[in-house]
Amino acid sequence: MRKAQNVLGGLFGIIFLLFSYWQLNDPDPVLWVPVYLTAAYTSFQALRNSTNPELLIVLLCLSFFAGLQLWVEMTAWEGFLTDGLSMKTHNQELAREAVGLWIASASFALFYILEKKK
Repeated sequence: MRKAQNVLGGLFGIIFLLFSYWQLNDPDPVLWVPVYLTAAYTSFQALRNSTNPELLIVLLCLSFFAGLQLWVEMTAWEGFLTDGLSMKTHNQELAREAVGLWIASASFALFYILEKKK
């Protein structure tokens, strides 16, 4: 279990650092960069085998329900991509943000489960 947590912690940590970097071009980086840096922090804590289960539960709930809120704000499903990664419509941006939050939610849930199996 520890090896899995170490590998996943490093992998998710790098992914969330990349997510943070890509959010610098977003219209609201003040919101999204800290969100993904928080996910990166918890991932690197998992890499160090030093997770806080209570924090993981709180972050799981916050990120899951924030993603759900963004998802229901979409007025129509327009997919994630058109010609590239730039934002083409508001609905695409909402879908990408919701899924990003759900990826973070999945990592929090996974680290919580791995912590409880120790």
